[in-house]
Amino acid sequence: MLTEQHKQAFLHNVSLALGRNEVPKSVEPYDFTKGIQHHIMSEVQTPEEILERFKVECDKLSIQYTECAPADVKKVIIDVIKDYGGGKIVCPMVPQMDEYGLNKAFEEANGKDGLEFVKWDASKGREYNINNAQDANIGITFPSMGIAETATLVQPMTSGSGRSVGLLPITHVAVLRRSTIYRRMGDTMVELRKQYQKDPAGFPSAIVHISGPSSTADIELVRVVGVHGPVNVTYIIVDD
Repeated sequence: MLTEQHKQAFLHNVSLALGRNEVPKSVEPYDFTKGIQHHIMSEVQTPEEILERFKVECDKLSIQYTECAPADVKKVIIDVIKDYGGGKIVCPMVPQMDEYGLNKAFEEANGKDGLEFVKWDASKGREYNINNAQDANIGITFPSMGIAETATLVQPMTSGSGRSVGLLPITHVAVLRRSTIYRRMGDTMVELRKQYQKDPAGFPSAIVHISGPSSTADIELVRVVGVHGPVNVTYIIVDD
């Protein structure tokens, strides 16, 4: 049972760690009107600095990444798929699939070299799509934005791309436009508001934030990867 003596001893140790000789009698409240969120990463300004910070955070989280031009996405993604052993690949039904020529490329590659491409198809029902996603070796997504501060993907859930595409397969491959990488989460919230404030009914039913491979450190702070989702994550950063 925690006694007042234990409490004071604990607070005293915290105060010492903060360079104080004694426990303060009161604490001045922080003025949140100053907007601390606007000062985080204020030193990062240019697109080049944002991208570099994004890469640094990727390295911390064991996220693989590669950069390419829009015209090379098709070749790069096929190479990444083969590097991860191919198998069953679930991909979304979104405009980017045609934009990068992936629908045609996947149709041509389907059934060859052990590759099996399946599409997330809302018309076939929840069970069909989730079963495909959980059986897939690779899931391909096209996040709407990235967050440099934490190497996070912002992935809206749509009828053409359910959240399971990037959460259930063993490997998650995300194609992200460089121009959509922002410094911090607050910046992406502002951008989402701009996108949907004139069409609130079009706001996604869910927006998933994904920061690298699934991991946990619940037991003795030992990090274990792949417990709740993908073991491998690769970002294909498109220089647009």
